[in-house]
Amino acid sequence: MKSKKTKSNKNFFGLAPVEFISKNLKTLNSTRNEISSINDILDGDTFLDFNATKTNFLNNSSNYKILHLATHATSSDNPAIYFSKDTLQLHELYTHKTNADLVVLSACESNLGEIKKGEGVFSLSRGFFYSGAKSVISSLWNVNDVSTSSIMKDFYKNLNNNQSKSEALNNAKRNYLNEHSLSEKSPYYWASFVLIGDTSPTYPATPYWIYLLGVVALFSFTLFFYNRN
Repeated sequence: MKSKKTKSNKNFFGLAPVEFISKNLKTLNSTRNEISSINDILDGDTFLDFNATKTNFLNNSSNYKILHLATHATSSDNPAIYFSKDTLQLHELYTHKTNADLVVLSACESNLGEIKKGEGVFSLSRGFFYSGAKSVISSLWNVNDVSTSSIMKDFYKNLNNNQSKSEALNNAKRNYLNEHSLSEKSPYYWASFVLIGDTSPTYPATPYWIYLLGVVALFSFTLFFYNRN
């Protein structure tokens, strides 16, 4: 996966159904702000409310550097992601191709699933790796949508500032701990999300030698015209 060269033409794909039709699922009011805040940082494309459908995901998510899904998920014998009207099951990801450097599953238990001897955990994370993702951030238990929204916003700020994926996530968690107290510092609120896969920066800093090369080229160009005159 580290040697794979992604060829994504678009930057950020954010999806949040917020409300769910014909399902006994809690409304996730904080996810709308989560996606909007991240999009302010990365300037991508978002699918909110009733536009956050399975069809829009399958038709539009194959050519983005980052996929971020803020929704409900289940880790039963058949893990699935919930959209506003329908559901995407794990096996459907095996035929869906992406070029994502990073997939963030901002949902409950998205790194859990049935454990099969000799195979590992059949989780949603596994499905996204199969579809072509280089790295996945997913959760180990049920998450709180308010604290998750705060951590994710800081994570993308860090990521956009050239930090590696692991540094960006760790620093976002530390910032959450610094800004909260008492029961809100419980690991339940901040420790669920883990990074699997390639940890390198999604937005690496420009190597210093490129700037140096530019300065040398400018100096040589100026010197050439000075000598001509």
